[in-house]
Amino acid sequence: MVTRKLLYSSVAVLGLVAGLAAWPATRPHAQPASRATVAIDNDDIGGVVTGKQGPEPGVWVIAETIDLGTRFAKMVVTDDRGRYVIPDLPPATYNVWVRGYGLVDSPKVKSARGQVVNLNAVPAPNVAAAAEYYPAIYWFAMLRIPDKSLFPGTGPDGNGMPVAFKSQEQWLNAVQLNGCGNCHQLGDKATREFPAALDVSRGSSTDAWMRRLSSGPGGGTMVRTIGTLNTNDGGHVRRLAEWTDRIRAGELPASVPPRPHSLERNLVVTVYDWLSPKYYIHDLIVTDRRKPTVNPFGLIYGAAELSTDDLPILDPVKITKTTMKVPVRDQDAPSSALANPVVAPSPYFGTEQVWDSRVNAHNPMMDQEGRVYYTAQIRSPKTPPAYCAAASGHPSAKVYPLTRTPDGFVQNSRQVTVYDPKTRQFTFIDTCFGTHHLNFAEDANHTLWLSNNLQNELAIVGWVNTKMFWETNDAGRSQGWTPLVVDTNGNGKRDAYVEPNQPDDPTKDKRIGLGLYGIAYGPADGSIWGSNIGHPGYVIRVQPGPNPPETALAEVYKVPPPGYGMRGFDVDRQGLAWVTLASGHIASFDRRRCQGPLNGPGAAEGNLCPEGWTFYPIPGPAFAGRDGAAEGPYYTWVDQHDILGLGANTPIGTGNFSDSLHALTYGKVVELRVPYPMGFFAKGIDGRIDDPKAGWKGRGLWVTSGNRTPMHIEGIDAPSPGAPGKTLSNPRVVHFQLRPDPLAH
Repeated sequence: MVTRKLLYSSVAVLGLVAGLAAWPATRPHAQPASRATVAIDNDDIGGVVTGKQGPEPGVWVIAETIDLGTRFAKMVVTDDRGRYVIPDLPPATYNVWVRGYGLVDSPKVKSARGQVVNLNAVPAPNVAAAAEYYPAIYWFAMLRIPDKSLFPGTGPDGNGMPVAFKSQEQWLNAVQLNGCGNCHQLGDKATREFPAALDVSRGSSTDAWMRRLSSGPGGGTMVRTIGTLNTNDGGHVRRLAEWTDRIRAGELPASVPPRPHSLERNLVVTVYDWLSPKYYIHDLIVTDRRKPTVNPFGLIYGAAELSTDDLPILDPVKITKTTMKVPVRDQDAPSSALANPVVAPSPYFGTEQVWDSRVNAHNPMMDQEGRVYYTAQIRSPKTPPAYCAAASGHPSAKVYPLTRTPDGFVQNSRQVTVYDPKTRQFTFIDTCFGTHHLNFAEDANHTLWLSNNLQNELAIVGWVNTKMFWETNDAGRSQGWTPLVVDTNGNGKRDAYVEPNQPDDPTKDKRIGLGLYGIAYGPADGSIWGSNIGHPGYVIRVQPGPNPPETALAEVYKVPPPGYGMRGFDVDRQGLAWVTLASGHIASFDRRRCQGPLNGPGAAEGNLCPEGWTFYPIPGPAFAGRDGAAEGPYYTWVDQHDILGLGANTPIGTGNFSDSLHALTYGKVVELRVPYPMGFFAKGIDGRIDDPKAGWKGRGLWVTSGNRTPMHIEGIDAPSPGAPGKTLSNPRVVHFQLRPDPLAH
């Protein structure tokens, strides 16, 4: 196992005692800024940034415009001599300014393309002013968490901690990731302070937090979640109130972020907005994962989950945003508004029911023809097709019928909706199983594998033979599914099985009730992999076999200490599984390192092969008394085809509290940060090669900012750094490109 000590970044996190002189950690001798060392093209803006001590290395220069079809900002990092080049800007007038740690934003200078703009950095007058620019994680890590002595919880008549929490890590999992932090960024300006509409002056901070948690269509979920964290001493609401009270009284983060260094300075980040402040974005797709040259320079399609049926489209060439009304097949498909009513008025939208979607599109994927497949609701969950029942004779239904018919809106009761950009037509594939994430296999049938994030009796994996579907238009014949069965009798094949709640039988196998959340196809051997978000997190491998409804076998591997808090998931082309964890790690699981049997007694518990795990620490501050960054990483994506330029099979995790992506390269995690607007909360990642001959310019990653509260993103007219403005922010699409050096253009 790779230890934390060996893999920590060589750049130490500086304490506040170092003061403002801490930026950068290594400063070159002050020297006059050269005005003739920056070469630019006619569509670039470049120059030199100078501070009081000379050139300013490792700070961002941002060029933003509202002249185009959507708000557009491109930003780069200065080199060791304070030089910068913002390349390939579309025709517009730009505001250009400097942002960096240890600084406050410089005055905005208007510029057209093709101009040299030399800028003066403005040092922060004090540490408090500098801290306004820190990523949210630096503020969130100030939260005082329950002591380890309070676990395991023994309830209100014991130590006060709910009995559901067996460890501090399980409590943190609920707060950081699989409870609170999976929906919005914690520690940003909008959460560490109260909007005026909550009228804090009339009551306590505890009252203000309860009012906040009941606001808008997410209020019901937030109130239920906070209820699970109740304790005798006021629970998590009290802890949040104390946190905001300390910040209001002037307490500041205990550490400061380092400036970008090394290859982090080669990053070019472009930010677009789309959709509306009322609606959040969950995911996007730009190409075929298997062949990332599909759809070159083409439209980018987003999925808006619970919020709206008007799904966003971005044209990155024309720089315009539109929406597409996605239909449902059956008009009895229920709306997300049924399960997400407005409990109390939102400070931003009052009592308006802003989440109202019947499509509930969660995750799109693109095939070799450029068709877009959404996991989306097409009908009521009360009306499954006849082929879902055993009596139909469907091969999967005979083994494991799916006839459950819940009432009302069920979030994961989705099927598949396909949009063909060539014909502008929608096609519906009615699946018996609920759908959540999806990925294509690299096979002749272009098999689409789907997870459902459902547990217990609904924990299955499903698939659609898309070649057969487009040839026959027969959804029943083209689909299949299987329960997840572990070979616990150790004979190497699937047999009759016992249920998860039944004792093991040495003559039988065992079904597990751990449904897949993330799902990925393993190119190395054709296996299907996925994650399960139950604490502390599980990786599941499925080998379909020749007749998957009857032959598929699952293996389950629980993440060992120090890991916990799993959500998104991916695999590389060599067979390694990758996850990003709330414990503050990117982690790999290598099945080839397993030293013992992977089936037989005990295999269903997930405790086999702890030696297969390796942990790589994520940079960032930790909660007091703990190791590991206080992150809430939502998803993991492996750059199988070296689209970004860090090498094939580079794992990338989302830094949801850090305004960043975390990329593992040469055994170390580097931060690819979005400095503006603050509030970047990555959900979906996709990479595309638009022009294989154009080097770094012809490729890049596209990432959604999927905060369920897009109005919390720093506004274009923000009254202070990181704050919402009068003009509420839309969701974001962010383009990441990596140059060979900070001045490449």
